[in-house]
Amino acid sequence: MLVLTARPAVFPAGHTAYSISQKYLMRILPVVTILGLGAGAALGAEFEVRQSDRLFAPARLTVGKGSVVHFANDETYVHHAFVDTPDFKADTGDIPPGERRDIVFTRAGTFTIRCAIHPQMKLVVEVTEKE
Repeated sequence: MLVLTARPAVFPAGHTAYSISQKYLMRILPVVTILGLGAGAALGAEFEVRQSDRLFAPARLTVGKGSVVHFANDETYVHHAFVDTPDFKADTGDIPPGERRDIVFTRAGTFTIRCAIHPQMKLVVEVTEKE
């Protein structure tokens, strides 16, 4: 176990305390922050859903609040993804073949995305509070 502290501390046997200066901490904090952002721990994480064979792939997705889901149309015909609930509404409009549209999930909850043109297409997106 690694414990970082700015002043001496007493720990049970087997634990070690490391002292870190505020100056050093301020130098490494941006690096740690950037690493965290790169790992998807940031606002606006991005996900891609493919539309192919009249299915959403994947059919289920878990994202954090504020995430962007890109809907890519791999078909030779138009799709149109939407969600319409009392808590959250979004609509990509028509997505021509080879193009993509985005939905930003601003509310936590579980939402069913459908295609307005192909009613059998269904995607469940679980949006967590964690951004």
